[in-house]
Amino acid sequence: MNRKNFLLRALAIGATLTLGAGAASAQAFPSRPIKMIVPFNAGASVDTIARSMALLMSKKLNQPVVVENRPGANAAIAAQAVASAPADGYTVFFASDSALVLNGLLYKKLAYDAERDFTAVALAANVPLVMLVNSSLPVKNLQEFVAYGKQNPGKLNYSSTGTGGAFHLAGELFDQASGVNMTHVPYTGGAPAIQALLAGQVQVMFGIVGSSLPHVRAGKLRPLALVTKEPVNVLPGVPTLHETGYPGLEAMVRYGLVAHKKTPPEVLAVLNDAANFALADAGYREKYIGEGYLVPQPHRGSEFDAIIAADRLRWGKLIAARGITVD
Repeated sequence: MNRKNFLLRALAIGATLTLGAGAASAQAFPSRPIKMIVPFNAGASVDTIARSMALLMSKKLNQPVVVENRPGANAAIAAQAVASAPADGYTVFFASDSALVLNGLLYKKLAYDAERDFTAVALAANVPLVMLVNSSLPVKNLQEFVAYGKQNPGKLNYSSTGTGGAFHLAGELFDQASGVNMTHVPYTGGAPAIQALLAGQVQVMFGIVGSSLPHVRAGKLRPLALVTKEPVNVLPGVPTLHETGYPGLEAMVRYGLVAHKKTPPEVLAVLNDAANFALADAGYREKYIGEGYLVPQPHRGSEFDAIIAADRLRWGKLIAARGITVD
């Protein structure tokens, strides 16, 4: 065998071995438990979704997916833990859009950079928001609300879970589009924000569909419009902002699974396949759709990445236009 043929044969064998090693690596993952870090307390609604997805992913992967709660610093503690972990797929982040989108737009200093540090695995659930008013407010629909607000300048206040959160940004988005000019009143969480609305301390709230349902059904709160582009089955007959003269207006909380940016593609594919197994599960879908969530169909990680990128652009424009900051 001459030198040229020998080199060609050696290169071919090397390439075969490399491909074989890559395939073996993909087949071997996961060979031990996977840690799913959740930036909220155990028992919170997002923690419940994360644990449901982790359990179903475990069945698909034949390895435990163990939830670890690391709350604090508006999800920055959990985000930093995942960003600092090895990029091997054994540590994943069940994050909200606050961690993936809003923190980077609102804080000047963060210990992590979501765009640089993470890549999407799958979107787990969208949490639609609904525009709510106290039932004592003399308006029956969105058109009457806008007219009332313009006739009574300075009299409409809306509560939120804090500056820069989804509830606040939904209010700013509607304010910008409608010209009602409401006053934002931030609270320290969802419970005090909705209690303020129930007590009449504020008149409006852009809240989560699921947690507002008992008050809507009791007649204490009136839903004027869904802040979505699609209806929500647990609020039949409630129109969307898109249908009531504000096309394109949408605000929701998103929960999804991401991994370290440098995770090998073949490992990401395995994780995505397991997440899609959960999303396709009839029990998972029935439970969370029944609680007012919008559960996506199985999809590629790149589709979730595109949603995150679009949200960054959209909220970045609003935050800049309205001068919103938390620093």
